[in-house]
Amino acid sequence: MQKNNQTPELVATFQKLTENLTWMSETDAPIQVFCWQDCSAIKTPKQLLEQTHHEADTPVEEVELDQFFEPVVTEQDWFEDEEKETAEKYRSLLSALKENLSDIKVYRVGEIEIDVYVVGQMENDGIVGISTQVVET
Repeated sequence: MQKNNQTPELVATFQKLTENLTWMSETDAPIQVFCWQDCSAIKTPKQLLEQTHHEADTPVEEVELDQFFEPVVTEQDWFEDEEKETAEKYRSLLSALKENLSDIKVYRVGEIEIDVYVVGQMENDGIVGISTQVVET
């Protein structure tokens, strides 16, 4: 498989956009960028579980990209400058994901401590995305 020269640039862009961003739930978790070159597609939850080394019977929920990002991109009346700035960073990240990846899927893997994978297809058949964790008790 030929490696696309844009891959490192795209990963670097996502890393810059996620720098100092954490996903807020019952705990704040870092957002990490991943690139799976050896993977032609993630079309099913089973393929995702195999790629991420989760047990085959781990619960997987698929959610819409905009639905997943909605709580962090929507500004609230009570937002101070810092919260507005953070929401703008999330909007930039969401835009970059939509502009650079196709067939984007959001998978929530597990229960209580949920691993989240935002997975998108690159032109060269590789997979790039972001991952984080949410805690819901």
